[in-house]
Amino acid sequence: MSIDHPLSHGQEAQWFLHELAPRSGVYNTGIAVRVLSVVDVPAMRQAVAALGARHEMLRSRYAEGDGRPVRVESPTGPVRLTEHELAGATDEDLYTAVRSALSSPFALREEVPFRMVLLTRGPEDAVLVVAGHHISTDAVSNTLLLRDLLQTYRELTGGTPAALRSLTAGYADHVDKERRLLDSGRGADMKQYWSSVIRGSTPAALPTDRTRPATQAFAGDTLRVIVAPGATDAVRQFAATLGITPYAVLLGLFQSVLHRHTRQPDFAIGVPTTTRLSSKVRDVVGNFMNTVVMRSAFHARSTFREAVLAADEQLKLGMEAARYPFSLLARTAGTTRAAGRSPLYQVTFNMLATSHLDPALQPVLDTTRPEHVTRHAGLLLAPYHLPQQEGQLDLAVDVLQGAEAMALDFRYDTHLYESATILRLAQHFLRAIVVATREPDTRIATARLWDPAEARRPPRRGNGASRDNATPAHV
Repeated sequence: MSIDHPLSHGQEAQWFLHELAPRSGVYNTGIAVRVLSVVDVPAMRQAVAALGARHEMLRSRYAEGDGRPVRVESPTGPVRLTEHELAGATDEDLYTAVRSALSSPFALREEVPFRMVLLTRGPEDAVLVVAGHHISTDAVSNTLLLRDLLQTYRELTGGTPAALRSLTAGYADHVDKERRLLDSGRGADMKQYWSSVIRGSTPAALPTDRTRPATQAFAGDTLRVIVAPGATDAVRQFAATLGITPYAVLLGLFQSVLHRHTRQPDFAIGVPTTTRLSSKVRDVVGNFMNTVVMRSAFHARSTFREAVLAADEQLKLGMEAARYPFSLLARTAGTTRAAGRSPLYQVTFNMLATSHLDPALQPVLDTTRPEHVTRHAGLLLAPYHLPQQEGQLDLAVDVLQGAEAMALDFRYDTHLYESATILRLAQHFLRAIVVATREPDTRIATARLWDPAEARRPPRRGNGASRDNATPAHV
């Protein structure tokens, strides 16, 4: 017998976005790993089936009841292993198939929005994809599914019994806790705090290369750049000197670069964070993601040191109120439902670290080292970089801190920006890291962040929200 559950506010927002673009996979999320050894396919099928028995989200689809969306949980899990033979496929062909396995849209009303796909190119050459719609999963949940899948596979193939912790709570407990928070005095305090942050705020508006279309196309691409080891070490040392986190340093420097590009003295961006704050839900699969708004203020004499210290203060205050649902803030700010665009931000900055993951999975998911092969669950596994959720926003920057290197993924809307524009922004950010860590009291307004050749380039044309046409030739 099926059970209907209310949705969290984050899930309700995802339902709304899905209804706007039901044939798009832009809100799918997942992970992929290379498998460089023979796979026992029947055992992998059994392991996938076992996930449905353990995780309620893999038994849940979505519907509407009394005019509101609900999660419909079934007693059995319909998710099965999907297998594709790609004998003789090139690396490009394989990559295209992996991207398709991730981004093919889900029909939330008709199916459980998860898929497990094994793409086999040869006896010891395959890619395993774990994918789902964001209404039911998030980045941590994807790693939980991969962890449970591999541990169960190891047990089924005669290895060590899967040491999976018993689930002491479900996603419904998280929804109930969220609603109790919003009805409490603490919830009222959080609302008051965020109302003060967003009052009069303006989203960071990067000048665009093309006129913004009337309807969002959800088309995007990803540029990955690697931070030099010396610069990575310098960020850590700078953070330690100031007594703040490396993330605060990078956030403040990114805001500084945005200030140079937008010429806005006051603007807001989004910072994704987690609401998975209770140990009871540490192994629960679901959407525990929220986005908080970070607001920046700059003047002609602002320095990099001041910017990163301000970012640290923003983060400390914001994380204390991080459980207040962003979708409620957007509703208060008057989001345009027809467009589905947030009135509070169109740029986000996020830091992803592998250090908090299951130690056995850390090297498997560290895509800064794609050549690194690890034996796990009786299989030889290697990381596989899988860009995703491209075109949701104007720009989303993800910082991946791996074991030995730091990578920056710039996910951008290709209907707004040329790849060269995003590359230039990335180069300015890399240069800001070098300048700020060497001379933190340098004024942001006068710091040299560009190559001299940029000054000779003609100005770009676009329709940035802060000004309609002409944009500077350099920053």
